[in-house]
Amino acid sequence: MVLLGVDLRSSPKHASAIAALSADSEVVVSYLDAVHTDDEIVQIAETLQPSLIAIGTPLGLPDGLCCLETACDCKSHSPQQKGRQLELELARMGISCFFTSKGSIIRTLIYRAIALSQRLQKLGFNVIEVYPHATKVVLFGDSVPPKNSSGNLAYMKGHLPQLIGGLEPHLDSMDRNTCDALINSYTALLHSRNGTDVLGSPQEGLLALPKLFPDEVARIIA
Repeated sequence: MVLLGVDLRSSPKHASAIAALSADSEVVVSYLDAVHTDDEIVQIAETLQPSLIAIGTPLGLPDGLCCLETACDCKSHSPQQKGRQLELELARMGISCFFTSKGSIIRTLIYRAIALSQRLQKLGFNVIEVYPHATKVVLFGDSVPPKNSSGNLAYMKGHLPQLIGGLEPHLDSMDRNTCDALINSYTALLHSRNGTDVLGSPQEGLLALPKLFPDEVARIIA
């Protein structure tokens, strides 16, 4: 069993990161890489045949919306509600996130992620939505520095080897996106072991994040 994590960027002009883990949480070194196009990601999936693919980007729209364009007449079935149910649940947990709503600044990324997810699923792959920041908060607590802060990369390089084997030779070359791809693949591994909670609704999308009780996570990954 192999798990694949994807940290997707909004445009193929910028490198997205991928990371694969074995069933015993060892990094698959030949699949710790940067890619640009959806075709590359699909080709890697077809070669690797992962049992689960975790993409760290919204993979659904609020119920009733066909797009996120302000000029479109489509309307949410819950217009008083901002974003999707899973995002409201994250907010109630105190975990910050972008809301999937009309005019979202990440709508290009969301469109790309939805199209990629649908393409992979048509090929028979199991795809889940994950959120690396939420995974970090559950696993490490509120002390995790924001992704774009100066201390985040050092923090993740210090903590990821506690979760994933075989990383030490690659730490110097890892950037923030690679760290997030690894976190996504690790969330997929937990999900495959029934080590996740699921937020959201089938209509808008489900989000997998580690179980909220650290002792239970520790037992699952032991």
